[in-house]
Amino acid sequence: MFLDDGDPMARAAAVREHLTAVEDRALEERAAAALALVDDPSADRMSAYRDRYGACGVRRFTSGEGDRIYQMRAETFPGHVNWVYFVAGQDPSGADIALLWDVGSGVSTTNEEIEDDLDVAHRVFGEANARLDRLTHIVISHAHIDHFGGAVYFTEKAPQAPLAVHELDARVLEAFEERLVVASKDLGVYMKRSGLSSEKIDELEAMHRLSKELFRSVRVDRRLRHRQRVAHRFEVIHTPGHCPGHICLRVGDHLLVGDQVLDPITPNIPPQSITPFTGLENYINGLVRLRAVEGIAVALPAHAEVITDLGGRIDAILEHHRVRLERVYEGAREPMTIEEVAHLLYGERDGYDVLLAITEAGAHVEYLNEMGRLRIANLDEVQRERDPVIRYSARAPIK
Repeated sequence: MFLDDGDPMARAAAVREHLTAVEDRALEERAAAALALVDDPSADRMSAYRDRYGACGVRRFTSGEGDRIYQMRAETFPGHVNWVYFVAGQDPSGADIALLWDVGSGVSTTNEEIEDDLDVAHRVFGEANARLDRLTHIVISHAHIDHFGGAVYFTEKAPQAPLAVHELDARVLEAFEERLVVASKDLGVYMKRSGLSSEKIDELEAMHRLSKELFRSVRVDRRLRHRQRVAHRFEVIHTPGHCPGHICLRVGDHLLVGDQVLDPITPNIPPQSITPFTGLENYINGLVRLRAVEGIAVALPAHAEVITDLGGRIDAILEHHRVRLERVYEGAREPMTIEEVAHLLYGERDGYDVLLAITEAGAHVEYLNEMGRLRIANLDEVQRERDPVIRYSARAPIK
């Protein structure tokens, strides 16, 4: 999941305006190209059109090494769209690779949409192995429900394809029921300490569990680590922060980035106090790790727009968080709860956005506290009471 940057109303309007403008330009270009096909309907012209504009919601990218990467649209929840990817190529021995990157939410309509998209890759683009019975690998970018929720469905449909996820996220898939109970308890304690009312906590806990109760545990066949390779070719890059086991996958000069780098939005970053290996420091370190990767022509995200300047977008995200940290520090001249910090950063929020705002605000507070720039202002109360509301204030710079 993700949250719009900056002032909530202004930023949301700016994002809508930006996406609308991009879509309008894309439609104009596509219409002109489609009209040109009337004059020149040759196979080469048709192939060039498909490669640039896609077909039936599917778009093809080709790496410098000849791998075909199909970007497939899947509405994982109402109004929430993910990009799922199918990668076709060959391993060093010459054997076929047919890799599915992420599997959507597990909602029946999402499963059907992904299957339809594979059929488009197979029948419209002519990709012979874009079929469930030809899959050789299923790889999950990270253990958030809109990315792994379809794991049970697709592993049953393609039992020959091993399911792979980073080792820090494997337990979410394999011991899901246990993880859901423990995570809900930890989240409840966090929200209480953040200053939310009991009624709001109950409401948000129910939202947090709602979609996740549709999933059941599934066996993971391979636990991935940083710098390992999938199919003996595609390099795994571990980028925790948004999720403990978040990974990116390098396919030649293309990079599948999951939720790590998005444009024009940013992923939600929860604090480590809820889940180890998340948090802003880990996320920033993951961005720096990606910034050092050379030779990437295109970054393919799980949401929003394709990124052709990965370094530039990473720099913009780093600057965004630097500005946000300074805003929190300045706002904490007077003691503030995390709920008040969330309101400072995002204003009034409704529904699930309240949870996203309160966790991301907490990640920034946690980072500043770890760096010694914020202190707990009501330490006596924290020591005396069980799970009290915690207030933070800016610490004067050390001279």
